[in-house]
Amino acid sequence: MTEIDRRPVRLSAIVSLGAAAVAALAAILTASVGGVVAGLGIVALAPGLVVGSRRLVHGGGVVLAVGMVFAGATGAGAAAELFLLVGTAATVVAWDVGQNAVGLGEQLGREAETTRAELAHIGATLVVGGVTVGVAYGLYQVAGSGQPLPALVMLLVAALVLTTSLRQT
Repeated sequence: MTEIDRRPVRLSAIVSLGAAAVAALAAILTASVGGVVAGLGIVALAPGLVVGSRRLVHGGGVVLAVGMVFAGATGAGAAAELFLLVGTAATVVAWDVGQNAVGLGEQLGREAETTRAELAHIGATLVVGGVTVGVAYGLYQVAGSGQPLPALVMLLVAALVLTTSLRQT
């Protein structure tokens, strides 16, 4: 009998690192200080995805998020808001898919056929991130274009009611 290799599954680990790179790039394009911190997040995330450490994956995600905060606090520019939204969504994707890579490796082993499960998880995470970026950017555009605050609040309430009603059906 051979022992099961409990390291993280490859596809999700690669996607997680790719998302972390997108987050770091977005931080660099917004403010170099944020990019440096986000780069440190990748340095923490990568070993966690090699050896299967949830702590390192979590820590890498937190450092990536801190990099996005620094980028937002120090950056400016016409497209900074969109870069920050995309970078933040990529940070969440990197963390979530990385945690899933570690979990699948622990439960099923690295050599198990997990491609369908990984693709489903990655796809769902990307859809949620993409919708969140779209809605947030749309709300930012509405709020930034001189619309009154009560109109924005009512839009958020309407979105919440719609989401709740769709969830119950």
